[in-house]
Amino acid sequence: MPKLIFRLFITFVVFVGIFILIQHFLKPDSFGKYGHYRANSMDDNKMRTFYYKGEAKCTECHQDVFDQKALDVHDAVRCESCHSPKIAGTTDCKVKPPIVKGTIEFCAQCHAINAGRLEKGVPQLDFKEHYEKQNCIECHNPHAPWELKEK
Repeated sequence: MPKLIFRLFITFVVFVGIFILIQHFLKPDSFGKYGHYRANSMDDNKMRTFYYKGEAKCTECHQDVFDQKALDVHDAVRCESCHSPKIAGTTDCKVKPPIVKGTIEFCAQCHAINAGRLEKGVPQLDFKEHYEKQNCIECHNPHAPWELKEK
């Protein structure tokens, strides 16, 4: 065997040995207990704050809003699509209510002119012509957008 190949082989064996040695010392003890992940990560995830409550939790206190929304085109839109879950899932909404700004930029995420949404029946608006300087919720009730607010 030529010296060059022999040196290359020895270098490869040394690098693989170093890799296995480092892996042995850095691998957590619980790795592989329940599969190809760290078993202690399940306990870590249980300790994390959850934010998603789900629509069933919202309807416990807001059944009237849920009933009104059920008659609307927004029926398929879940509460936390607009009321983003920024507070802990265990926090009472009466203590710290989720706030929706109702800005044009926010509503335009779904209602700006987009050829891909025209077939799905999502109303599309040209926001440059549709009251550009106001927030949408100044005129529209987001749970029943056909109802215009009195000024």
